Amino acid sequence: MTPITVAQLLNEGRLERVAPDIEGAWRRLDEARRHLDSSATLASTDPSFAYVALYDAARKALVAHMEANGYRPTNRPGAHQTVGMYGEATVATGEARSHVLAFDRLRQVRNRSEYGSQIIGQQMLTAAREHARQIVVAVQASLPPRPQP
Repeated sequence: MTPITVAQLLNEGRLERVAPDIEGAWRRLDEARRHLDSSATLASTDPSFAYVALYDAARKALVAHMEANGYRPTNRPGAHQTVGMYGEATVATGEARSHVLAFDRLRQVRNRSEYGSQIIGQQMLTAAREHARQIVVAVQASLPPRPQP
């Protein structure tokens, strides 16, 4: 299967161009890091909610990358899936590749947990934590320096 490109996502109407927002990207990445911390706090008492926090950390990190590069998902069904596709097209290189490629699985498990009967065990939580953490690290490494106030 041929990997999707940002140009394809734009042509399909899944992404749109916006002005790059480096400051906004760093704020979004800060939020992603807070979600990682929150998930660790919740892990023993509410594993399902801890998983959602990890998914949101990974998603918000990828959206931060979009913001920094002047993209956002269009307002239509499948926006979260588009975020993952964008990540595969841009961030999924080197050590981050397997973690970014796991994003869609995180999304599916999160959906089943939210809307179905998916039980989140500690092993799933541990794997999701590593994927989310590595996505945050990869995005942080790819962002331009944080603007100074």
